[in-house]
Amino acid sequence: MLVKEALKIYKYINEYLKDKNGVAINIGSSTADFIDVSQPYIRRYVLDPLSENFKIKNVDIKVQDGVDLVSDFTTQNGQELIKKLGGNLYLISNLLEHIPDYMVGIESIKSMLKSGDLLILSGPKSFPYHPDPIDNMFRPTIKELQEYFEDDFEIKDLQIVKSGTVFFSSVLMQNPKSTGKAIRSKGSLFNLMLNPRFILRMIRNLFYPATAFCMFAVKK
Repeated sequence: MLVKEALKIYKYINEYLKDKNGVAINIGSSTADFIDVSQPYIRRYVLDPLSENFKIKNVDIKVQDGVDLVSDFTTQNGQELIKKLGGNLYLISNLLEHIPDYMVGIESIKSMLKSGDLLILSGPKSFPYHPDPIDNMFRPTIKELQEYFEDDFEIKDLQIVKSGTVFFSSVLMQNPKSTGKAIRSKGSLFNLMLNPRFILRMIRNLFYPATAFCMFAVKK
């Protein structure tokens, strides 16, 4: 998640959710370490404000600290387990590009949510290939998103959020703790600078625009 993407979700929370409460299902939540160390702005701008009115349940396929339910939302069994959590708000961020078939993910969202449920959906519009564990390169336009969702959802807001270039909006630039951790995991900074692939990625990211789509919708 980009910082400005998180800030847009923060605006959704303040604009649409201040007078609502219930259970928020955070699908594709990742781990506590990712939220608290790699991208702490997710907690600051999204999870902490959301937790003022909603009880948050974190769902992921990873068996890791911070995950309340290990489940695959694209399977019938996974959807049944998620429904038992009693959610009325679903946060699905930067997930559809990391599953084998994004259309299966979209159809799963449609079938899993009941009438009146709220949906916050976001993901990359312009961003390089980044497998976790895969990247199907789902980078939808506004028109495509409308076509995918407008028959089943009342779309309250749908925008593309610009965040400068990948280099200046990246986790490594925004969070020094994450920078140090990433360098230690790959060896010394000197060794990284000798890696041609690393240098080429850095040059590319200096100019590659970073944008994200953000949508708030209500299931019909």
